[in-house]
Amino acid sequence: MSAISQQKQELREKVLAERQQISAGEWKKKSEKIISSLTNADFFKEAKTVHTYITMDQRREVYTDGLLEDILNGNKRAVVPVTNFEDGTLTHSEISSLSDMKKNKWGVAEPKHITPVNVEELDLIIVPMAAADRAGNRLGYGKGFYDRFLREAEAIKVGLVFDAFLFDEIPIEEFDEKLDVIISEKEVIFA
Repeated sequence: MSAISQQKQELREKVLAERQQISAGEWKKKSEKIISSLTNADFFKEAKTVHTYITMDQRREVYTDGLLEDILNGNKRAVVPVTNFEDGTLTHSEISSLSDMKKNKWGVAEPKHITPVNVEELDLIIVPMAAADRAGNRLGYGKGFYDRFLREAEAIKVGLVFDAFLFDEIPIEEFDEKLDVIISEKEVIFA
């Protein structure tokens, strides 16, 4: 493991441990502020097809269930990732309701039935992460699923992060994909 990879792993472990200390009430409250900033942004209002991650509660990610409801209730297509852990890829499926979802064997919510969507159809991608910096760099979860996906996409890439995990600079490697916008509960940063 390279020195930068080691730094990233240490920061990831620290951030994920600290996120577990956020109370359920604070987690939801901060998430609602972040989602409100996102849904009020012009780039969100203009997007027709929005790809968003499904929150993994055990990771205390910015909560996206309300966002999915906003997308589904608006005039937008909702697209979610389907993770193939065997080959390290993501596929993308449209959903028409939150009831279209079920937990997979890893406890991650995914569509019951896959309705494939090509990456070229996406206008906006909401990206999960552990942490970010003000330059648009993200610290993911270490598997590279999103970096490979984002490399193919022309869509606007937006990261949602709690302010406590928004740093001036985080360690990055050449394969790490930058984001266009970072949103915390305190600010919106165009990178």
